[in-house]
Amino acid sequence: GIIPGMGGGGGENRALRQLQDRVIVEAEAFKRGLYLPNQAQPDLLAPPTSLSAALSAGCLSVRRFYWEIHDLYKEIHQGLLPASENITGQLIWREYFYTMSVNNPSYGQVSGNPICLGISWGQGGGNEEALERWRRGQTGYPFIDAAMRQLRQEGWIHHTARNAVACFLTRGDLWVSWEAGLAHFLHQLIDADWSICAGNWLWVSSSAFEQLLDCSQCVCPVNYGRRLDPHGLYVKRYVPEVQHLPVQYIYEPWKASLEVQEKANCIIGKDYPERIVNHQQASQKNRQMMIRIRNSLVDNRPQHCCPSSVEEVRQFMWLPEKYTDHLCESVHA
Repeated sequence: GIIPGMGGGGGENRALRQLQDRVIVEAEAFKRGLYLPNQAQPDLLAPPTSLSAALSAGCLSVRRFYWEIHDLYKEIHQGLLPASENITGQLIWREYFYTMSVNNPSYGQVSGNPICLGISWGQGGGNEEALERWRRGQTGYPFIDAAMRQLRQEGWIHHTARNAVACFLTRGDLWVSWEAGLAHFLHQLIDADWSICAGNWLWVSSSAFEQLLDCSQCVCPVNYGRRLDPHGLYVKRYVPEVQHLPVQYIYEPWKASLEVQEKANCIIGKDYPERIVNHQQASQKNRQMMIRIRNSLVDNRPQHCCPSSVEEVRQFMWLPEKYTDHLCESVHA
């Protein structure tokens, strides 16, 4: 499929038109006192305003993008400079990942990668089955499945959804190596960029760039999706099997009674798959494994850069504060 607003052509002229459209969005946000409108008010159904594809293909200069945003801010706020780099924070992360991949040909893998922790991810046939269900959007978690199906159909998903499916595959639920997730993203994404994709997967899986593996938090595939899309419209678009379920079951269809499932033509285990794992149980088990890994590193910390504060972590995850309660230590789904 073609992504509205992203597909249907390329080149510098198109990228510059997209940049001007993005500037309009940023200007309205600045006037309301917001930074990164896609972060403050992510809209999973709206045509993407992301310029990542143009940047990755070299159709748009990152320097031009950076200065357009900063000049716009000064114009709207009468010459005042922003209090921090938050308005272009994602571009800074982009350059950081480029820098970290320089002279490191093993940056996109575990073996031989000096900045990557050698976490013992799952192996075997069950692991391969879990990976394939994740790829196809058949995990039994509608929000995760919606994102993975959108990726296959359109070659793009929102940054917030990327973090959710990456956490789910790795340390959150399935305990599958980030290398498998990276390979799938590089194959599917229209904006695939080796340095940035690998950096994101290293980060979200807690394999690098994290301060002493403070990874008691993970994305809840139920509550996180519900907060981003409370009416389930995004899920209904990409997972039509659950579209007729009452809204309270859209993100947890296994909780619907058989009578409700029959009325909605969505029998769990027949029309839509059973949950691949119980999130509460899997995330708690994985959390304990990450704690053991962290404890083993207390006297021998890995030699890589890491965030210096909670705010920097939140900025990377591209999440406003009101969404971070779903990066939770105790989950109930």
